[in-house]
Amino acid sequence: MKKTYTLLCFLFLCGQTTVRAQDISGCNASFTWIPAGYTVYFYPADSASGVRHLWNFGDSATLSTTATLVSHTYGTAGTFTVTQVIIDSVRHCRDSSAQQVVVQASPPPPTCGLSVTTTGDSLTGRYTFVANVTTPPGTIDTVTWTVNDTLAGHGDTLVRNFTVGVYTVCANLRTSLGCRTQSCVTINVNDSVASTPPPPPDTCTINFTAVPNGRQPDQYAFTVINGGEYDSISWTIIGPDSLFAGPYPGASFSYTFPDTGFYAVYVSAEKRSGCPVRNGQYVHVDSVSVPSGHSVNSYPNPATSQVTLNVTLNEYTAVNIRVYNSMGTLVLSRSVSGYPGVNQITLPIANLPTGVYYIQLQFGSTILKSKIQKL
Repeated sequence: MKKTYTLLCFLFLCGQTTVRAQDISGCNASFTWIPAGYTVYFYPADSASGVRHLWNFGDSATLSTTATLVSHTYGTAGTFTVTQVIIDSVRHCRDSSAQQVVVQASPPPPTCGLSVTTTGDSLTGRYTFVANVTTPPGTIDTVTWTVNDTLAGHGDTLVRNFTVGVYTVCANLRTSLGCRTQSCVTINVNDSVASTPPPPPDTCTINFTAVPNGRQPDQYAFTVINGGEYDSISWTIIGPDSLFAGPYPGASFSYTFPDTGFYAVYVSAEKRSGCPVRNGQYVHVDSVSVPSGHSVNSYPNPATSQVTLNVTLNEYTAVNIRVYNSMGTLVLSRSVSGYPGVNQITLPIANLPTGVYYIQLQFGSTILKSKIQKL
C-alpha cells in the first residue's frame, strides 16, 4: 500500500515552528536546540540505541550519525532551516522534522534572580523588606517597591510602618541587560507569619537554586524550586572553551566544574499545566580543589602529538587516566602503575581533533584534573 504522509505543524521550543512528515508512528524525529554563540547543540527526542540520525543544518552542511547529541558551528549569524531524518531498523520506521534555528553572534542575555526577605513586629506594625538580587558581575540593576500596587520606594531595602490590615509588598527588578522580574510577600499585621501570595494562573516559569559546596569550591548543587510541578526535567551546562555538559535528568543534581570561569546552567522541563519552560543562571567558579600532598601538571600545552603529565604521588598506587573533549565525551583512557615521587606519564593525542581537552587522574579516592589544548 502506498504510504500517506501527513504534515503536522506545531509550536515548539524557543517559539520555533516544527514540521514533521511521519511514515510510521513508531519513530519521533522531534528535537530541541540550545545556542551558544555561532555553535548550536541539538538534542533528538528519539535516543534509542542504533537509530540513524540524518541532519541537514541549513547551510549546506550535513551529518549522518547514531549519536544522541550533536553540535554544529555556523559561519555567520542568521536563521537556518534544520532538518532531521531518523531511520530505525529495529522498529522499522522513519520520521523527519524541521525547525527554524536562529543563530546570533552572542549568547542570549543572562537571567537575573530576585527574592524578598521580611523582618518585623506585627504588634508595632514596623517591617523591613530586603531585596536579594542575583545578577552577573558588572550588571547595573534598579529595584522599586510597591505596596498594594502603589509605588512605595526605591533601593534594595524598604522600611514601612503598617496599621492593622493585609498588605502585598512587591520588589520589582530591572537590569541593564534587559532582565525584569518581581518577587512579592503578603503580610497580615497582628499576624507575624509572612507568606508568599499564590501565583497568577497559567504562569509558565521555572526557577532553581544553585548552592556551592562549602568544602569543595568547584562543586555546586542545583535544585528546581517546587520540582513536583514539572515533568521531563533536564539540565545542561555551557562554559569556557566550548564546554558543553549534559543533559542531566532529575529535579536536582550536583556538578563539579572542571576549571575556573563563568558557566551558564540551564534547566528545561514541562510544567504539568502543559506548557514548556526553560530558565538559566550564571555560576562563577573562583577556584578548583586539589588535594594536599598531590600535584599534576601537563606539558607541552598547547600540544600536537603527545602530552606528558607530571604526577607527584605519596605511595605505590594504580593511576587511572581519562581524557574528555569539550562536550564531555570520553575520548581516551588508560591505567598505569604509580610509585612514590614524581611520575611522568605520556599520552598520545596525535589522532585527536583540534580543540580543548580535560584530563582526569584518579588514584584511590583522589581525583586530579588538568586542561590541555590540542593544535
